Amino acid sequence: MKNLLLFAILITGSFAFAQQKTAELIKKTDGFSHPESVVYDEDRELVYISNIGEKDPGDGFISKTNLEGEVLELNWITGLNDPKGLLVWDDLLYVSDNTYLVIMDIETGSINKRIEVEGSAFLNDITADDEGNIYISDSGNSSIYILKKDADKVSQWLSTEKLEFPNGLLVVDDYIYVAAWGKEDGGNLLKVALESKEITKISEKPIGNLDGIQLNNNNNFYISDWATGEVHEIDRKGKTHKILTSEKSSGDILFHADSGKMVLPMNRQNSVWWYQIND
Repeated sequence: MKNLLLFAILITGSFAFAQQKTAELIKKTDGFSHPESVVYDEDRELVYISNIGEKDPGDGFISKTNLEGEVLELNWITGLNDPKGLLVWDDLLYVSDNTYLVIMDIETGSINKRIEVEGSAFLNDITADDEGNIYISDSGNSSIYILKKDADKVSQWLSTEKLEFPNGLLVVDDYIYVAAWGKEDGGNLLKVALESKEITKISEKPIGNLDGIQLNNNNNFYISDWATGEVHEIDRKGKTHKILTSEKSSGDILFHADSGKMVLPMNRQNSVWWYQIND
């Protein structure tokens, strides 16, 4: 009887995860300049998008849209170089910009501060913990940097190839979850304990050149693969299945849990694609 009950539980759990979500492409918003990252401002119900530009000095910028994909201000905050990861925190907008962390005022749409991150090579995504410490991935030298709360200087938090050249970052509870770019075989989904800095590999095998990472309504993760345009759902035990396939160069995605919308910045297409995810 026990064996039958255990079997039923396992089957039910597997079936629940295996129920494929459907993803419908509902809108393409064109006119961006190599968009890289998308973040949602919950207080203002706005979406911010980083644009790398043509890699000329100062031609990077941040755009502002609504959740329906209507562009409200294409060149909202300008004067950046190659802006990538975005974070909204305490009425400020943070962006990684080459080897700088740039802090911007959301109300005025102006740049408050540029902090050089000494020793960094290719700053990428940004996340924050509950205490207000801000973490930045460095995909160039396989490191994570930290701006401690109320500090003025960014310092190296962890540097090791075991991070597999981290791209996407997301703090959940006591861990930083890392979507790794990887090397020849691609990267894995990892988690790093905030206190001990112990690194644990979650995915069963390398998935791809991972970029964005978001928590979904099932308490699993959505991760994007830049190289293939695929978005996968992965649970805490590493079980993975594909949700959708866009095109190569899908960047740091946004998932808006209340509406079920997923937003993909398509770098090479100079476009942002909006999907509806249905259970």
